[in-house]
Amino acid sequence: MVKKARYYSNQEFVISIGQRIKELRKEHNHSQEYLIEKVRLSINCYETGTKVPTLMSIYKICEFYKISISEFFAPINYQH
Repeated sequence: MVKKARYYSNQEFVISIGQRIKELRKEHNHSQEYLIEKVRLSINCYETGTKVPTLMSIYKICEFYKISISEFFAPINYQH
Protein backbone atom coordinates (compact mmCIF):
# COMPACT_ATOMS: atom_id res chain seq x y z
CA MET A 1 0.00 0.00 0.00
CA VAL A 2 1.41 3.38 -1.04
CA LYS A 3 0.93 6.09 1.53
CA LYS A 4 -0.60 9.25 0.11
CA ALA A 5 1.34 12.45 0.78
CA ARG A 6 -0.34 14.62 3.34
CA TYR A 7 -1.17 18.23 2.57
CA TYR A 8 0.18 20.86 4.94
CA SER A 9 -0.90 24.49 4.84
CA ASN A 10 2.67 25.53 4.05
CA GLN A 11 4.13 22.69 2.04
CA GLU A 12 7.13 24.84 1.04
CA PHE A 13 8.20 25.11 4.67
CA VAL A 14 7.71 21.37 5.24
CA ILE A 15 9.89 20.61 2.22
CA SER A 16 12.58 23.06 3.36
CA ILE A 17 12.85 21.24 6.71
CA GLY A 18 13.28 17.93 4.89
CA GLN A 19 15.90 19.46 2.62
CA ARG A 20 17.81 20.75 5.63
CA ILE A 21 17.89 17.28 7.18
CA LYS A 22 19.13 15.90 3.87
CA GLU A 23 21.84 18.62 3.70
CA LEU A 24 23.08 17.68 7.15
CA ARG A 25 23.21 14.00 6.21
CA LYS A 26 25.11 14.75 3.01
CA GLU A 27 27.59 17.05 4.83
CA HIS A 28 28.45 14.10 7.08
CA ASN A 29 28.26 11.42 4.35
CA HIS A 30 25.41 9.65 6.14
CA SER A 31 22.73 7.60 4.46
CA GLN A 32 19.09 7.81 5.51
CA GLU A 33 19.40 4.31 6.94
CA TYR A 34 22.39 5.32 9.07
CA LEU A 35 20.64 8.37 10.51
CA ILE A 36 17.42 6.43 11.09
CA GLU A 37 19.40 3.80 12.99
CA LYS A 38 21.15 6.43 15.12
CA VAL A 39 18.23 8.71 15.99
CA ARG A 40 15.28 6.32 15.58
CA LEU A 41 13.18 8.82 13.62
CA SER A 42 11.26 8.74 10.31
CA ILE A 43 13.99 10.56 8.38
CA ASN A 44 12.72 9.28 5.01
CA CYS A 45 9.24 10.68 5.70
CA TYR A 46 10.65 14.04 6.78
CA GLU A 47 12.79 14.32 3.66
CA THR A 48 9.88 13.54 1.35
CA GLY A 49 7.51 15.88 3.17
CA THR A 50 5.00 13.17 4.09
CA LYS A 51 5.54 13.88 7.80
CA VAL A 52 6.60 16.98 9.69
CA PRO A 53 9.14 16.41 12.47
CA THR A 54 8.21 17.61 15.93
CA LEU A 55 10.45 20.11 17.66
CA MET A 56 11.77 17.27 19.81
CA SER A 57 12.64 15.28 16.68
CA ILE A 58 14.49 18.27 15.24
CA TYR A 59 16.24 18.67 18.60
CA LYS A 60 17.30 15.02 18.46
CA ILE A 61 18.76 15.50 14.96
CA CYS A 62 20.55 18.65 16.10
CA GLU A 63 21.93 16.87 19.12
CA PHE A 64 23.24 14.06 16.91
CA TYR A 65 24.95 16.52 14.55
CA LYS A 66 26.09 18.75 17.43
CA ILE A 67 24.37 21.89 16.18
CA SER A 68 21.86 24.22 17.81
CA ILE A 69 18.22 24.58 16.79
CA SER A 70 19.04 28.06 15.46
CA GLU A 71 21.83 26.60 13.33
CA PHE A 72 19.37 24.06 11.96
CA PHE A 73 16.93 26.78 10.88
CA ALA A 74 19.49 29.46 9.93
CA PRO A 75 19.99 28.35 6.31
CA ILE A 76 16.28 27.80 5.64
CA ASN A 77 15.21 30.50 3.24
CA TYR A 78 11.54 30.63 4.20
CA GLN A 79 9.26 33.38 2.99
CA HIS A 80 5.72 33.59 4.27
